[in-house]
Amino acid sequence: MQFQDRKIDDAMQSYARRWMKSIDRPRASTTLGFFFIGLFILFWSSSISSLLGFDVKKGYGTLIFVAVGLTLTFTIILVNRFMVKIGLERPIRSALFLSALVGPYVNQTTYNSWNLPVISHLAGFIASILTFTISYLLDTALGKYLNNDK
Repeated sequence: MQFQDRKIDDAMQSYARRWMKSIDRPRASTTLGFFFIGLFILFWSSSISSLLGFDVKKGYGTLIFVAVGLTLTFTIILVNRFMVKIGLERPIRSALFLSALVGPYVNQTTYNSWNLPVISHLAGFIASILTFTISYLLDTALGKYLNNDK
């Protein structure tokens, strides 16, 4: 029995050494795009469930809500993994997600207010570009600040 305990002790010490080395690595900070995409998944899930004619608080409506939410979540995870594989950095991925959320909503808001399709598309496009730029600059500045703080 002595030999088995020694193997477990060595494994635990090895794990502890690897964990201690990993403490000094810089960790990812919270980013705007990834935060808001989670909130919008909940919003989209309830909206899609309601538009399909199901009450979110009752039986099948809850199942549809959960199914749509999980489908959207896995889709976002797959898109994020694809962007990682093609080499996009975390601030760029986050800015893309946030600008993809903001642009269409600005487009729809201006179209419903003014009923001018060209102006609403321009407003949505400009909002997407501004959102991408601001989010990217804010995320990189926050990342530099957090890395210099250590």
